[in-house]
Amino acid sequence: MTYQPPANIIEVLQKIEYEEALSFDDPRYVNTTEARGSQKTLDRLARKFGLLLSDGRFFPPLQKHVLFFGHVGSGKTTELRHYAKTLNGADRFLVIEVDITVELDRNNLKYADTLMAMARALLSSLAEKNIQLGSDALAEMESWFHERVLTSDDLKQFELEIKSGTGIKAGIPGLLNLFSNFTASFKTNKTYKESLRKVIRNSFGEFAAAFNNLLRIAEQSLDDKGIAKRVLFIIDGTDKLRGDDTRDFFVHDAEQLLAVEGHVLYTAPLSLKYESNLTGKLDSDLVLPMIKLYERDNQRWEPGWQAMRNMLLLRADQLLFPSDTEIELLVEHSGGHPREMLRLLKLCCEFAEQNLIDLGTVNLAIKQLASEYRRFLEPEDYVLLASIDQNNIHAGNDERTRKLLYNLALLEYNDGTWRRSHPVIRSLEGYQLANPTP
Repeated sequence: MTYQPPANIIEVLQKIEYEEALSFDDPRYVNTTEARGSQKTLDRLARKFGLLLSDGRFFPPLQKHVLFFGHVGSGKTTELRHYAKTLNGADRFLVIEVDITVELDRNNLKYADTLMAMARALLSSLAEKNIQLGSDALAEMESWFHERVLTSDDLKQFELEIKSGTGIKAGIPGLLNLFSNFTASFKTNKTYKESLRKVIRNSFGEFAAAFNNLLRIAEQSLDDKGIAKRVLFIIDGTDKLRGDDTRDFFVHDAEQLLAVEGHVLYTAPLSLKYESNLTGKLDSDLVLPMIKLYERDNQRWEPGWQAMRNMLLLRADQLLFPSDTEIELLVEHSGGHPREMLRLLKLCCEFAEQNLIDLGTVNLAIKQLASEYRRFLEPEDYVLLASIDQNNIHAGNDERTRKLLYNLALLEYNDGTWRRSHPVIRSLEGYQLANPTP
């Protein structure tokens, strides 16, 4: 059945999900490679993990931890799902996605939580593919769990709850059940969360060794079955951590990250890229560029306009717009940021008086979005944003700049070679006072 975008305002509104990432076969997906100027991004990513896409040669390192930067909501997850289709294969990787926004509490995340979720996801993938592992593969992990977790005085009730549920089983099903209970507690159970974390901290070396042993044997079994040669974990949602949580995860817990002798890719907020204290052992130079509507010299970039237009019209039927004027205005004020265009479209659907997104409705949506930025911008922010726009400069990486990047008040293009203020901010009085020239 051919996909038809919704032609009713309410249907458009109800189908807008900011956190939704599109699968590789979703009819709403738009190829943005040219629009972003990111033709080399997938190739570079594959090479970091030892895969040459041009001829399939594969020389993976023992371990590799890569950060994948980009503005929050810029489409990293959607792009990674399409990358996974290329990276998956018998002669390359089994890609395993761990979405912390679904499985864990991103508002209170520690690396211990993520490691448990990785273990659960690995065991789940092995079970799905009917991979049977010998007792040697599971012995260390089972021993750690029984000796460190189930014997802890603080976790006696946790053990009883597991036993009263599905019980403690042997093999992959048993471990999968244990780690599923573990990750569920990290997300929802404040009583056990800190006790579980304490156990992991106090015996982290043992757990890391057990995990690495399980991973090595699992990869050998996957290779023997002709499924994949190595496992690649994609840890998604870590770009949505805020402030100190981001630094705790990627800086203070970096040695724990690196204790996993495998291939791991983490989504990361663009602001983190400019932190000077990232460990050199983390590969931290890969960025998913923003969709650009203009070049640095302000020349219109047609591939970007077309990509954003296509995204919009796959979410809302063109019949909802009286003319191209409304469509162009929404694209223009999105700044080339997919989620920001969805925010504008959502506001349009809420303001529309009839089943039509006319010019007045679009202007109301732009004004409303701009007012949301006004709430957190300070006078010095307007001065900095105006200076960047006036002088076409990079403007450095101080704390104020990083905050503006994180909050999307400042948008970055072409792998960070240039920046612009968010278009809706330019309509605010504070910005206009800081930048009186047209």
